[in-house]
Amino acid sequence: MRPLLELARDKLKRRKVIAVMSGKGGVGKSVVASLLALSIRGSALIDLDLSGMSIPKLFGVSGKLHEVGREGVEPIVVGGLKLFSLGGIVGDRYVVLPGYGQAGAVEALIAFAKLGDADTVIVDMPPGMGEELLALGRIASYVPVVVTTPSKASYKVVKQLVDYLIEVGRKPRAFILNMAYVECGGARIYPFGRGDEARRLGENVGARVYEIPIDPSLEDYVGRLHEYRGPVAEAVRDVARGL
Repeated sequence: MRPLLELARDKLKRRKVIAVMSGKGGVGKSVVASLLALSIRGSALIDLDLSGMSIPKLFGVSGKLHEVGREGVEPIVVGGLKLFSLGGIVGDRYVVLPGYGQAGAVEALIAFAKLGDADTVIVDMPPGMGEELLALGRIASYVPVVVTTPSKASYKVVKQLVDYLIEVGRKPRAFILNMAYVECGGARIYPFGRGDEARRLGENVGARVYEIPIDPSLEDYVGRLHEYRGPVAEAVRDVARGL
């Protein structure tokens, strides 16, 4: 009997869990997860990237700590969105965890999160295929949203993640080609190629494939992402409608 695991399972069992993941880092996964959570009314966002913890930085709450009471961990609320992150427990300090420590941190963060009436939980997963992925699989039946860029280097790593998801019976619902193109003079330019291999991978597993553009102005909203209304947010809202 593992009390934390059971508490975490109970916390999520009546909620829709959408896990935003990628086999590779640097593909914009945390931005996609954040904008997806902002697009789905009444959702909560849990940051399970225990080493990177990008979510607090994106919303301008780095160093801000969760209030912890007898009933659990209070969310940090930004733009009406409930955020939960290990960064809200340890502040700006780095964290180095062994495998069993990662599993315990995932279970504890979910078990004690005061999700309230949030019926959808967006989970920002770390890059790669580590203990956090296994831990979430033990806790909840999640909907995978896979993020990659069109580059061949990203594709090769992400394919391994997709193969794993298929093997464990969790077929990706959405397959996102992030930073796919930039609008220039009314035309689309694809700086990393069209991503044909990645597109076929998504189509072959029955996932809907989405292209998300590059918007240079997005960088100006790091720290206040909840205020961003540009083309990346519009594209992510289309993903949300498909889920």
